[in-house]
Amino acid sequence: MTAALLFAAVWAHAQGGGPPAPRWQRIESYDRRFSISMPGQPAYKTQSLTAKNGHAVRYTTYTVDLGRSAYMASTSDYDSQTRISLDGAIEGVLSSWEKPRIVERRRGSFYGHPGQSIDFASGKYRVVVRTFTVGRRLYQLGFVERTSSCRRTPARS
Repeated sequence: MTAALLFAAVWAHAQGGGPPAPRWQRIESYDRRFSISMPGQPAYKTQSLTAKNGHAVRYTTYTVDLGRSAYMASTSDYDSQTRISLDGAIEGVLSSWEKPRIVERRRGSFYGHPGQSIDFASGKYRVVVRTFTVGRRLYQLGFVERTSSCRRTPARS
């Protein structure tokens, strides 16, 4: 199954004096199961992790770091004996930041699939993550920006 994903910026740079707008480009995943638009060529990394039940999980990330902001797409591929938890995925994101202050947390669907989103602040950073499942794969789309350089804009899905 090919899933096409378009990751739209959830935040935009404040007008005037900022760096030039990044050039968005369509990136195809290593396994050709999805494509995503990102503001530059991402760094790609894949590794094997262990789920709570001891089973292997293939974790793959695509990251574009623009200095004051960063964009991330990741996939986690689970076997049929491992339960995928959207709550666990969001809690995992929150636990990787120091003293996160939740701005908004929502349940719903993304791209026609069950999902959750979290918008939070941690130190000088604002973070937005969408997570959803398609079959045995968990997708996470994230955006991070220093709070001094961002403003709230409507999200597109």
